Amino acid sequence: MMLRASTAADVMGPDATGADAMDIRRAILEEFVAAAVGDDPARAEAARATIVDRLGPDWLVDASAVIANFEMMTRLADGTGARLRPEQIDAAASIRDELGLDAFPSARR
Repeated sequence: MMLRASTAADVMGPDATGADAMDIRRAILEEFVAAAVGDDPARAEAARATIVDRLGPDWLVDASAVIANFEMMTRLADGTGARLRPEQIDAAASIRDELGLDAFPSARR
């Protein structure tokens, strides 16, 4: 038995409307982002193929451009030495601690 969303995914085109279509597109795009920033080439290829098959090649181009732009902005800010405001540093302290980020040689204090 297929779930309603998976059934809709099989017949949905890139211009479909409604909550189910939005949920399906969101799931497809979330998987693409996770695969694109991950380290599994097979997963990335499968995610690209899913976007093209279900949503069309224009969606792949747009989603790739958004991911690339975020990567570029982060690297640009880091490369120029942009600093976080003290309140941002304080707000992220628990996350940095949990991930062990302050232990990296490149960590700024």
